[in-house]
Amino acid sequence: MNDADVKLIDGAAAQPLYIQLAQMLSARIGSGAYAIGDLLPTEAELTETYGVSRYTVRQAIQHLRSQGLVSARKGVGTRVEARRADASYSHSVNSLSELLQFAHETRLDLIGQDDVEARGVLAEVLGCRPRKRWLRVEGIRRGADGELPICHSVVYIDAAFKTIAADQASLRTALWSLIERQFGETVVEVDQQIDAAVLDAEQAAQLLAPAGSPALKFTRRYYVTGRRLVELSINLHPADRFSYKMSILRDAASK
Repeated sequence: MNDADVKLIDGAAAQPLYIQLAQMLSARIGSGAYAIGDLLPTEAELTETYGVSRYTVRQAIQHLRSQGLVSARKGVGTRVEARRADASYSHSVNSLSELLQFAHETRLDLIGQDDVEARGVLAEVLGCRPRKRWLRVEGIRRGADGELPICHSVVYIDAAFKTIAADQASLRTALWSLIERQFGETVVEVDQQIDAAVLDAEQAAQLLAPAGSPALKFTRRYYVTGRRLVELSINLHPADRFSYKMSILRDAASK
């Protein structure tokens, strides 16, 4: 490691520290400084070299693992598996903090915003009274390096919070997090539904994908205290660029 590497860790930067560290390690893997089969420096060595916490190092390694660049085995270390990241984006969510992490390590480029009145099918989807007003935000989410789009997003936000994304062209945080920060609400529950979908011509053009190709559709409903819906997001991911991971643990009743 040289001094130039260490100076790239910037606590005041917009990107989280673990993303900065992951990008630096990824660059060194790509350059061949760490060859396939090599072990990365230990957690303690990375902590000392870059002046970050062990938690930051663990997050950075997890990020590299999700990209298919490294593998980690207890008692062995972190092994380099590839010089370049997988073309698909792998995502695992078990908590609100991981949803926020996903928003931080990607970028939502806004296409448009408009006020809508919920009627008919939309009112049913939102579970609200007819004619209730919402802010509709549409955008394309991309990775930190601006590669092929990860997903197309349509987000409905309770009109009471419609100022959260005013005059914004791009966001590196979650809209629900802005609601919490600006209005003092607390998201206490998120319902998620995953469906298979097919990209129509317009969606395919926006995502630079073939029309009629398969996709994964994630619908998330964000509730604050009193189970009030403040946001509903519909995210459409081209199937060949995204995978979703989860761990299922055995509970006491199944033993």
